[in-house]
Amino acid sequence: MQKKFLSSLSLLLLLNILVKPLYILGIDAEVQNRVGQETYGMYFALLNLSFLFNILIDLGINNFNNRNISQNEQLLGKHFSKLFSAKALLALCYAAVTLGLGLLLGYAGGDFWILSILVFNQVIVSFILFNRSNLTALQLFKRDGIISVLDRALLIITCGALLFFNVSDREFQIEWFVYLQSLCYFLTLLVSLWMLGKRKGHLHWKFDWVFSLHIFKQSLPYALLILSGSIYTRIDGIMLENLLSDGSTRAGHYAQGFRFYEAACMFAFLFAVLLLPIYSRMLKESEKVRGMVELSSRILLGTGVYAAVLFLFHSDWLLNWRYIHVEDEAVQAFSALMVGFIGVCMFYIYGTLMTANEDLKALNYISYGGLVINVVLNIFLIPKYFAFGAAISTMLTQLFAGCIQLLFVVYRFRFGMNYRMTAQFSIFTLAFFFVNDWISSEWENAFHAFALSALSGIGLLFLSSTIRVRQILRLIRAEG
Repeated sequence: MQKKFLSSLSLLLLLNILVKPLYILGIDAEVQNRVGQETYGMYFALLNLSFLFNILIDLGINNFNNRNISQNEQLLGKHFSKLFSAKALLALCYAAVTLGLGLLLGYAGGDFWILSILVFNQVIVSFILFNRSNLTALQLFKRDGIISVLDRALLIITCGALLFFNVSDREFQIEWFVYLQSLCYFLTLLVSLWMLGKRKGHLHWKFDWVFSLHIFKQSLPYALLILSGSIYTRIDGIMLENLLSDGSTRAGHYAQGFRFYEAACMFAFLFAVLLLPIYSRMLKESEKVRGMVELSSRILLGTGVYAAVLFLFHSDWLLNWRYIHVEDEAVQAFSALMVGFIGVCMFYIYGTLMTANEDLKALNYISYGGLVINVVLNIFLIPKYFAFGAAISTMLTQLFAGCIQLLFVVYRFRFGMNYRMTAQFSIFTLAFFFVNDWISSEWENAFHAFALSALSGIGLLFLSSTIRVRQILRLIRAEG
């Protein structure tokens, strides 16, 4: 199982490394440069609003379906159309709630139109994720890997043509970006349906009240978990835009660093996509999960600490390299967000195991606690520290949730303390911190300092045995 995890993860990472950085650095960041901080800041707030209640589209069906089909593959054809139809009705509820909230917040005219299209996009994305939950449950990881990057690849082609090849004589409009997202998401949805092929059965309208209510009842804990997580992850941009007189501009500053933070979270999410069905199957077959947990911790958590330390010292270089105008506020916010990324990595390792083990009550309590902490901190910190205050709120919330989940998993599964791994992580973190501090003070060229720090960190990951080469090679050579 560990070998399959590594091979599937390698493919997913390769595809995402080839596509998503190009989209983030070449397309999304360039859109912000073209339309300006205020316009992009408003788009960023509207985008976060569209994310806030997107769980209403499926009420946790995707996660429930992934776990259920991974353990009972024969149910896919029987359940697919019923769940697809239920999600279509839920999409109408989501649209009504989100657009209604948009009106209450005072969005009108062009802003409300953009919000409407973003709501439509979220509906399509939810159906794509539903199809991906079936692909991963069937352990069709290669097909899922293609779908995971297809929408971004299409956006690179279509939006890149408008940005860089003078297809239009007009200045780039934020509305064009939103429309192209709709087109690319829709094409990706069609491809994902085709990839499921005959396994899904004949797709048709088949709403079943009894079946749907049964699924909603079982998946409600998933829905509550995702809802609270969505709020404390996405509410920062909305509160920035609404609490400050120049909120759109401040949200634009926050978005500069958040773009890279979100990209890192996307890569971490790939682990959860693979780990959830693997954990579920291992638990069903009464296999010991400690080895898988330690392997994913070494790779993902080690990478999270690496990224946090690296950008704690070099966030200013990265932002100034990509954006035309960068404020100190944006640099500070980015550094704080990347420290919070460590908590995100912990969630995707330990929270995913809790989900597979159906410890959802505990996960929800942790998430509710994180939500309260995040909102309270935002209320106090945003008016005083602006984008940096929002980032501090996110950082503390993610670290709080991740640490509590780690402690719960250690207690629940009786793992005990792994002193060797703890020592290896500590040695790596301290060594990498001091190496970055020395390089930053000795090298005047910012790019050279960043490159040297990045390479040094990779070397330290292996020298400290935080990531163990022998273990990975042994799994690759194994036959099963």
